[in-house]
Amino acid sequence: MYAPLQILSSYSLLKNPNTIEQIVQTAKTRGYEAIALADVNVMYGAIEWFRQTKKHGIKPLFGLTLMVNGLVNTATLFPVVLLAENQVGYQNLMWLSSAKMTSQGDFQWETMVKHLDGINIVFPTDSELVQLISSGYEEVNNYWQQLLTLVDEHHSFIGINSQMAPQIQERLAQFSERTGGHMIALDDIDYLNSDDAFTTQVLKAIDANVKLDDIKILAQQQGSHILRDLAVVQQEYQGTEILKTAYINNELLVSKSNVSIEFKDTALPPFETPSGVTDSQFLEKIAVSGLKKRLQGHNVSLNLYEERLQHELKTIEVLGFSDYFLIVWDIVNFAHKNHIQTGPGRGSVAGSLVAYSLQITDVDPLQFNLLFERFLNDERVQMPDIDIDWPPSKREELFTYLHQKYGKRNFGQIITFGTLASKQALRDVGRVFGLPTPTLSKLSASIPEGKNGRKVSIDDALKAPQLQNALRDIDNGRLLLQTALKIEGLPKNYSTHAAGIVLSANPLVQTLPVQSGTEGRLLTQFEKDPVEQLGLLKIDILGLQNLAILSQALYYAQKELPERFDITKIVLDDAKTLALFAKGDTNGVFQFESAGIKNVLRKLKPATFEHIVAVNALYRPGPAQNIDKFIARRHGKEAVTISDPSLKSILALTFGIIVYQEQVMLVAESYAGFTLGEADVLRSAMSKKKVDKMQKLHEQFIKGALKNGHDQEQAELIFSYIDEFANYGFNRSHAVAYSKLAFELAYLKAHYPVAFFTALLNANLGEQKKVQQYVSEAKIRGIVVLAPDVNKSYKFWTSIENQLQMGLNNIRGVRTDFVTSVLEERQNNGSFQTIQSFVRRLPDKMRKREVLEQLVYAGALDSFGYNRRELIENIASLIEGASFGNLILEETKIKKYDDFALSDRLKKEKEVIGVNLSGHPLDTYVDFILENGFSQIGNVVQPSQVEKIIAIVDSIRQIRTKKGDDMAFVKVSDTTGEISVTIFPQLFKKISNFLKPGTILSIAGKSERDMRNEIAIVANHINLAPEPQRVQPIQGTWFLQLDEKHDTPERREEISQIMKKHHGHNPVVIHWQKDGKNQKLDQEFWMTSETVIMRELAALLGSENIIFKQTY
Repeated sequence: MYAPLQILSSYSLLKNPNTIEQIVQTAKTRGYEAIALADVNVMYGAIEWFRQTKKHGIKPLFGLTLMVNGLVNTATLFPVVLLAENQVGYQNLMWLSSAKMTSQGDFQWETMVKHLDGINIVFPTDSELVQLISSGYEEVNNYWQQLLTLVDEHHSFIGINSQMAPQIQERLAQFSERTGGHMIALDDIDYLNSDDAFTTQVLKAIDANVKLDDIKILAQQQGSHILRDLAVVQQEYQGTEILKTAYINNELLVSKSNVSIEFKDTALPPFETPSGVTDSQFLEKIAVSGLKKRLQGHNVSLNLYEERLQHELKTIEVLGFSDYFLIVWDIVNFAHKNHIQTGPGRGSVAGSLVAYSLQITDVDPLQFNLLFERFLNDERVQMPDIDIDWPPSKREELFTYLHQKYGKRNFGQIITFGTLASKQALRDVGRVFGLPTPTLSKLSASIPEGKNGRKVSIDDALKAPQLQNALRDIDNGRLLLQTALKIEGLPKNYSTHAAGIVLSANPLVQTLPVQSGTEGRLLTQFEKDPVEQLGLLKIDILGLQNLAILSQALYYAQKELPERFDITKIVLDDAKTLALFAKGDTNGVFQFESAGIKNVLRKLKPATFEHIVAVNALYRPGPAQNIDKFIARRHGKEAVTISDPSLKSILALTFGIIVYQEQVMLVAESYAGFTLGEADVLRSAMSKKKVDKMQKLHEQFIKGALKNGHDQEQAELIFSYIDEFANYGFNRSHAVAYSKLAFELAYLKAHYPVAFFTALLNANLGEQKKVQQYVSEAKIRGIVVLAPDVNKSYKFWTSIENQLQMGLNNIRGVRTDFVTSVLEERQNNGSFQTIQSFVRRLPDKMRKREVLEQLVYAGALDSFGYNRRELIENIASLIEGASFGNLILEETKIKKYDDFALSDRLKKEKEVIGVNLSGHPLDTYVDFILENGFSQIGNVVQPSQVEKIIAIVDSIRQIRTKKGDDMAFVKVSDTTGEISVTIFPQLFKKISNFLKPGTILSIAGKSERDMRNEIAIVANHINLAPEPQRVQPIQGTWFLQLDEKHDTPERREEISQIMKKHHGHNPVVIHWQKDGKNQKLDQEFWMTSETVIMRELAALLGSENIIFKQTY
């Protein structure tokens, strides 16, 4: 049995275009009964190789093309093919691949010597040995002798093939005669088919980031290093004696090579328990203790809890999972000791009282009637899966802990591969073809976004005209497409799996090959499924940003919180929180942010926590078909029907509709006498449509129902009913746990909104649309949102009283090291008193015009009392003055300028920080709106009203009707809020030429509730808003009242800065509340009458303490 001994696959990243499945199928078609995979340095494909070869009836050989330093040319790496002859050899292959992939650069023969047992070594055409023989190197015999001190002669072979030049074959034959070195047939195979040669060149060019010249010529060249038909190979190796011998040696090697991969159950690393205490005993001890703490102060039946706990502990012990629970407990315990917020539970583990007692979960399964058997039972024996939600920024702390606890060789993270998806494949091939960046962007943009984040293939994209048109305009467009199709889906790079970690009782390399990961940790060379199938313990630590939001919100709210407040113990019938859900006011609330689910909330109007759990379970593909029925029954608009009175206690909670998988199990238990373990098997069989199992379970159900006194016809009806819904039912344990997390977030939003929005905004840095949305929502709630300020801001958003202060990290074009420098200088040497002082105190290398401009446009320098135009115009002289330092005795004088027009100022501000905080584009329209009878959006709250508004366009969603007409849904806003405007085709046609984001419109129409049950406007008339008339500034007097709370040196300084910034001709009078006196300020503190002043002063003193009295 002859075999190709050095096949590379696409797992030799960007070196080969052929997948393992393609290789095996082609080998089978071309007559091979055995074949060897020998990827370069790695064994990424070993498990898939084993499965595919077995599937197609081919003998798998496991190899490795290892790059090793030469013995003569010691600075150069040369390939050596290593082939496992037996299980020992396979173990050594894994060790060698791991050693290579965890080493830095060089890899010496001496490193390999102790790990060559069970391995046959083949020196390929491009190895140092064969190159030396081919070139006539005089000392080659000595070289061979040196090699033999390192390797076993009887397991070492020199590769030869029938396509070599005759003189090279002759030299190899002579060398063999002189030294006794064994020749072996080793075809040079770079790809499967001759037309793969060009694709291989393209992949290598992508890897090297170079362009190919003479594309058309290269594409026409046919490669010769292909996997040829076995019959052709056999014939060619009969030409000379040396070739015949080499062929026979190949057959002998293949016949002796026998390696199998064993898949096994998970082998748990033993958990270290106190001396003389078994894992089960220790688990029981901490579970019993934990349950007592959980139930302290609760009026519940202790017997019920204790019986359930003992039942679970016994099942866990019998099934051999005590160590697993202890390992997970230790992980969560680490979090609690280090004040890390973990999730309340994920998946069916929330149904376990043991998990609740160990604080792995935070949901009482008896309170919510959750079933342990849905998680674990002796009827469905399989490794339980406990995934843990963790704040993303805290995962490194855990990995460091586990790395230290289990040892660097026994702990690792799991690899995942990034593939050449459609957009990337087109871009990469286009770049290699030398296309300019704009063309590459156009190509990429011609692939539409898939639904729910799914990638659209090139084939699917070709069904629409955009990609076809983009390719038509490109030279070699057809070739580009053909090449991109060939490489689409191939692995391009590797990275670390977002969640998976692996633990082992023994060094990982004994089970699978590894490589260097991040932070000195190991990374498996196999992906997550093979890792588990080989018996290693995989645990998913999933980064959940909402936990970070929860934790941060609690931190910002700590001054307001009651003593010993515990968010996990809030009452789940809190009226304010339920009202928030009922209004669909759930932006920022985990799993309840989408427009669709908010619409469901508004229709359902949840009055209990159970209603929220039901929405969470129903709002998913499949179960969603029952939403309208559920809502109708909740509001009494449809009768609640239950097929059998005996099921009322199970189905009443969900108005007679099966919403949860656990309800299927409870029906089977109650109605047909199933144990809960058997009921779980039934649930699983129904949901997966396992026909073979279903027949037997159907018989058992009917038989059990009859035994319980039910008649057969009704039993058949009930079975059909649960069978219908089993496919749609959702895991109740998961729904309850995740709804609890959602409720906790909503509670903070309802009771501590400033802290909540601070955390929410910090979690969405850089997400401009979300930042705009959340800032707008905070303002509607009456929260004052302040622009960044070099004297008050920190890196991130912070909260002070009823104010949110944007962080300096939010400013585009301002690097983190600059922000750090400013904050350190402020901390060490106090606030910046003047703009000159600020610029002077910056390090020389950071005193750059482009950075200072961004700070100005962001409003971060407003507090120095100059308008933004003045600051921009004076930047050069400020930098120059600061650069000369003490050589200049006087501060740089600031030249006076009129400020930018409001629209220009706000436009630049939005570009830099993503949102307008110092004003609104409609500030100049305030008087026009009031004088001309326009409504403000914040007052448009009732349906069926005729409304007219002045608003700015924020976003446009254009669609095409069934008749082919264009229309749009437009988001608009003013200073009081935002609203959606529906523009039907006839009107859209009239206004489409000026409808664009940033345009200020006059809109007339009728208010209606949209599909999300929100108030929207259906437009009848839309025009460009008229320019506000330029009138003389309003004259009057500002009156400010200062009470004891606000009469502080800091607050006085802040007020002073506002006065300087808005210096004008209107007098300012302070009323001092402490002595009842009024004081008219000097003229240098007089202000203009801009409406923005009212907002800025109100942020400091409260709107009730500010009056502008107009002079007529």
